[in-house]
Amino acid sequence: MKHCLIPRIKPISKQIIITILAFFGCLFFAHANANPYEDGMDPYHWMETHPQQTARWLNQRSNQTVKTLHALPWRNALAKRLSELENTAPTISDIYDAGQNRFYLRSTVEHPYLRLFVRQKGKPERVLIDPPVGYGINFFSPSHDGRYVAFGLSKNGTESTRITVIRVVDNVVLDTHIPDVRYPSVVWAADNQSFYYSLNTITQDSGRQTCGKVYLHRIGHDRDVMTFDWRTLPELAQKACENVNLYTSPDSEYLIVNVSKSISGYGGYLFAAKKDPDDNSTLTWNKIVDTDKNVSAFVYSGKWIYLASYNASSGYDISRINLAAPASTKEPVMSWSNGELTQLSLSRDSLYVAYHNAGSSKFMRIPFADIRHHQAIPVPADEDVSAIFASSDSQDILFTRQGWLNPPVIYHYQPADNILQKTELIPPLSQPLTDYVTEEKWVTTAENVRVPLTLIYRKGIARDGSVPTWLTAYGAYGVSTFPSFDLTRLLWLEQGGILAIAHVRGGGEMGPEWHEAGRADKKENSITDFIRCAEYLIDSRYTSPSKLAIGGESAGGIIVGMAMTRRPELFSAVAIDAGMLNTSRLDNIPIGVMNYDELGSPLTPSGRLNLLKIDAYRHLVTEKRYPPVLLTVGLHDQRVSPWQTAKFAARLEEIGSPRSVLVLAYRQGGHSAATYAEADSKLVDTVSFFIWKTGLHVHDR
Repeated sequence: MKHCLIPRIKPISKQIIITILAFFGCLFFAHANANPYEDGMDPYHWMETHPQQTARWLNQRSNQTVKTLHALPWRNALAKRLSELENTAPTISDIYDAGQNRFYLRSTVEHPYLRLFVRQKGKPERVLIDPPVGYGINFFSPSHDGRYVAFGLSKNGTESTRITVIRVVDNVVLDTHIPDVRYPSVVWAADNQSFYYSLNTITQDSGRQTCGKVYLHRIGHDRDVMTFDWRTLPELAQKACENVNLYTSPDSEYLIVNVSKSISGYGGYLFAAKKDPDDNSTLTWNKIVDTDKNVSAFVYSGKWIYLASYNASSGYDISRINLAAPASTKEPVMSWSNGELTQLSLSRDSLYVAYHNAGSSKFMRIPFADIRHHQAIPVPADEDVSAIFASSDSQDILFTRQGWLNPPVIYHYQPADNILQKTELIPPLSQPLTDYVTEEKWVTTAENVRVPLTLIYRKGIARDGSVPTWLTAYGAYGVSTFPSFDLTRLLWLEQGGILAIAHVRGGGEMGPEWHEAGRADKKENSITDFIRCAEYLIDSRYTSPSKLAIGGESAGGIIVGMAMTRRPELFSAVAIDAGMLNTSRLDNIPIGVMNYDELGSPLTPSGRLNLLKIDAYRHLVTEKRYPPVLLTVGLHDQRVSPWQTAKFAARLEEIGSPRSVLVLAYRQGGHSAATYAEADSKLVDTVSFFIWKTGLHVHDR
């Protein structure tokens, strides 16, 4: 119950006060334009409703920006250097062992994009899927016996993909009729002849995603069987759920469906059903986890499902439930108070858990035979366990370790003998990055909160405020920026610049509580943390306002855009890619509904007010002088609509110098680049822009 601290008044006085409050309330909402449905006062509202005109407007600005940036004398040298860096860093990822085959994605010097390889035991590797120009591998899923692979290719930066089946032995494509899906979840049934997939529908009028269904597809058959429909469950009938994914395990007689309500993935429902070998269209789904349990990850094998759940005050708990008796008491497995879960995986006989906290990683093996026994696997303090490749067919696992300056290395772990061996699956770098260092700093806010700040730079920099610095952050959905290796950072670092990564509240670097402290009505904390990190870099003489550039993408655009509007004097340049810059119009972008839990709902007074507070577009005013801005956007973005960038750019042009506002529109791109060449061009242009505006001296190589 809430108490109102207003004294009782006479009826006539009460009516007068209500009238006054209503009048000033109307003035406030008219000035702030908080109503997301009546936007008549917004001079650039037309950009939301006329996409073709908006695209033309963006393309016109983009053409001018291309001329400007391509005329910079160092741009060609940076493009050449980026090509060299990419050619020295072949990668391998997404390793799956199935039957006698090992599948993985790999890029090479000759083919600097991901292709799907297969290697049969005792035989050389060969290419299974080589996507055509303009396409990328969206996902792949081998059957348990390794005879088939279901995969999807996405075109031109879009997120829709058509599920295709290929026979591994002879590369023959078998099925291609399965419709386009977004964010597909494809899992094979135990018979190795059929698989389940989720189908999310997109309404034609608004482009918004709605709840999905799950179907069973049998190779060679045209009609797929629906196995899950969210509308038939009383728990979901009245809810606007979004993500529906089905999971199966070859050694379990149960199917699991996860229905999550937000992008962050926290707080979803879990339903279980016993497999029916004859008819999977009439399964009985039982709820095993409610949305208030805050389950963020799960794995299962046999009759046991292992759940990772969080509590904002106590941290993470790993527990398990017997699927045969889900109402029984959960068995505790392990817990920790600080840090974010990074990996959860199962082998034939063990559960593997990795989590990260304040610059260090923990990696544990928990055998099924004794869940109270927690065996630590060593991880250096400056590295992170970024992937685990495990299978229910084997006790052994592979896992990847990497750091800010340490390239990824895949290790083979044999628990039977406790042997840890480095593999050569990823070739080592010919020249390790020994000329560079990292620092992990703690920045104290006005509320005495300590915010982690990572610095990467060349040894021997001057601490006199003269070093150009690129400060970035994401800080949303509990997403964590953990130590990871990226050679393309050298494009900035080789010139003598500092790269600074602010691990602000809203991310998950310090655990679930860290995410909660930067979510919804606390999103303001993400912005103030970022500004405080900028002040720290200046106060500590790493850099100065004339040398400090800031950048962010997608939801990170909220932080960077608001920092720019609030403290423009701190920054020399700003770059925002696919930015969420007009949050008060959240319900008018394709993924808007999925963001209500994270950012606030425009359908409630408190939610509208919160979205207005973090709306960078609405905070642009004529009284302030803003730093030069580079805005990049894909015209086919199916997450954050391109008009968010267009409106921000148009308003900046209106109140400042048009020459200080640069826009790059990618005609084929979506929320991410459509091609590797486009991604390279975007990076080169951003670095070129920052070099220009910070005065960084470009070194000849």
